[in-house]
Amino acid sequence: MSAATAPASHRSPGLARLITRDVVTPVTIVAFLVSTVTGIMLLLHWNAGLVRFSHEWLSVVFSAVAIWHLTKNWRPFAGYLRRNLALAAFVVSAGASVAFTGMTGSTSNASPGAIFGALSRARLEAAAPAFGVTPDAAVARLRAAGIEAAPHETLATIGDRAGRSGAEVATLLARGGAR
Repeated sequence: MSAATAPASHRSPGLARLITRDVVTPVTIVAFLVSTVTGIMLLLHWNAGLVRFSHEWLSVVFSAVAIWHLTKNWRPFAGYLRRNLALAAFVVSAGASVAFTGMTGSTSNASPGAIFGALSRARLEAAAPAFGVTPDAAVARLRAAGIEAAPHETLATIGDRAGRSGAEVATLLARGGAR
């Protein structure tokens, strides 16, 4: 009996179906998991230099496989979009993603963490103008918050003595004092 005349239950699955089930699905799952774990590691600054390359390239692989999967399953996907709740969830999540990216994205290489890190290493007399105050006014703001400071000290040194980080000292200065 040839494959063409064999009953459907005895035919081997087509190559495309085999690739979809046996290759694409496991690759999608692994790429998603690695992208998720490395994304969280990057967010928490755990070994950022070691995982950035993996995160970026496996995210590209995940995206490519997801796009291929979407094209293979376009009809069921389009069916979801005919349902009001699914369509609303799609629109809201896409809009929230764009808004979040717009609020947190940057065209420069300076991140808030990098800025606060640089300010933490700066002497108070050099950092004060970034907060729109003179060094003496910065010292007064910090004293009002119960933190002793001198203009020649770095924000990190001031914070260490007060049991805080340099970034917390910078935040106090940015807020105008007490907290």
